[in-house]
Amino acid sequence: MIKYEIAFPDYDNCIINLMSSILQNYNVPIEHPPLKQLNISELKNNIVLMIFDGYGYNLLKKYSQTSSSYLAEHLIDSITSVFPSTTTSVITSFRTAKTPLEHGALGWTMFFKEYYKFIDFLPNWDSITGKEIDHSRYRTYEKMRFENIFQKIQKADPSVELYNIYAKYLSKKPYSQIVSKPSTIKSYKSTKQLFNTVEKIVKKKSTSRKFIMSYSVNPDGLEHKNGIHSRKVEEYLKEIDIACEKLAHKLKGTNTSIFITADHGLVDVNKYLYANEDEELFDCLILPTMPEPRFVSFFAKKHKFDKFKDVIKKYEDKFLILTRDEFLAKGFLGKGKMHQRIDDLLGDFVGIAISDAAIKTVYEQNGKWKKEFLAHHAGLTEDEMMVPLIKIDL
Repeated sequence: MIKYEIAFPDYDNCIINLMSSILQNYNVPIEHPPLKQLNISELKNNIVLMIFDGYGYNLLKKYSQTSSSYLAEHLIDSITSVFPSTTTSVITSFRTAKTPLEHGALGWTMFFKEYYKFIDFLPNWDSITGKEIDHSRYRTYEKMRFENIFQKIQKADPSVELYNIYAKYLSKKPYSQIVSKPSTIKSYKSTKQLFNTVEKIVKKKSTSRKFIMSYSVNPDGLEHKNGIHSRKVEEYLKEIDIACEKLAHKLKGTNTSIFITADHGLVDVNKYLYANEDEELFDCLILPTMPEPRFVSFFAKKHKFDKFKDVIKKYEDKFLILTRDEFLAKGFLGKGKMHQRIDDLLGDFVGIAISDAAIKTVYEQNGKWKKEFLAHHAGLTEDEMMVPLIKIDL
């Protein structure tokens, strides 16, 4: 079995601290310390934050001499993701500058007891049918009560021009709209158009400072389907490396700081386990496992705790198994006031991947996927938890 290096979230050196640095630049009162690696007084008038989903630090280092050479030249340091290292949690932390403990968005699949429904949070899908649900009826995001960073910046300095850039198919999604107000949402259809959009906004004549955030679903989407070391992933990294260098040349002298980072990295998954196929384990559970295949919350029957503890031992070489109290006491979710939703999402026990395995519960009416993802995230390996901090001053 492959031995994986483990990395725990460092809430003094993570993406939330990056957001604190950016907010501090706009005189927003911050709740978490800024990054020590950044000098706020040296930041430029315009700040661009480009998030490439799944572009982990180890992936950058692997291709630092070839497909990521320009970005590697501007690497300041590695920082950690938050936990769980999955898009739902981390992107919400980017958008709110809050820890998962504070914002409560713990993963892809979340249970909303108000609707007695499992909902895939970001796309607003019914977890069982895979179909988008009516947001006017299932107001999941309003239930979470997010205050986003754009609202905070506008409150502190209404003169700052705010922009949020998404792929076109994401730009009108309820989540995108809610975490973007009052910024101006721009959309793109290709990598080239993404970088062109950033260029146009920065060069737009204005006496005001600008804050521009962009999000790309790749290389995460490519890694899920093709594996983290596939040719398609490498080709994409080369594409954005070249595009970043060209953008930097075009924006020279515009008084702009560009930050490039990721929400998390991924690890290749070589073993999928199915909770419903382990009859002893499944018999101990009240609810299906959630919210992620590599961060598993177990809601166990109270009278079968001892049986669960015995059964779960077979997974201890692949998952860090903790009780709910142990998990919270170790501070995996960060600092701050605990969001009330966490009580509904955090079971009696949790399993956190420390290997190349994942656990899913297969709904009987759905059946297994014809092809599982080749790579995944939300675990504690360095590949998943460490992300690059890249800064280009122009």
